[in-house]
Amino acid sequence: MPYNQPLTLKVANRKDFATPIGVLSVLTIVSALLSPQPMLLTTLMLLLFGAGWLIYILDFTKVNDVKLILVISPDGRVRLESGQEPDIVGFLSGQQWCTHHVAVLRYTARGKQQYLLVLSAQQNTDEFRRLKVWLRQDFCSDIGEKPVSGN
Repeated sequence: MPYNQPLTLKVANRKDFATPIGVLSVLTIVSALLSPQPMLLTTLMLLLFGAGWLIYILDFTKVNDVKLILVISPDGRVRLESGQEPDIVGFLSGQQWCTHHVAVLRYTARGKQQYLLVLSAQQNTDEFRRLKVWLRQDFCSDIGEKPVSGN
């Protein structure tokens, strides 16, 4: 596939975080129960996790359940598509973070900087590989000064 074709990726949503957070919660409570002061640490861990879910302190609780499709053009323009809302148009901004399993993409839309999490397991292998190459080669950087159109 040519490098100048847009990338189409699925964005992680709240449901993708449920299993890892559940496992982390169980492991934390088990370690608290096995500690020298099990009642104190178990109570503290339950309070902290409960407060994190209720008050939305933790960032993963701010992720919505909408299924988003991310389309990145070779020039760094970003379009988020969902079946429920109008498309969001913006551009990649700042440095991006990418490993073999996950990519955290920072984009600017409507004057606000936001982040997207892209999991490699949810993507077409070639698309995620192309994303990593684009980010390593810095194909999509420094377009923040260019006007963003609806296309």
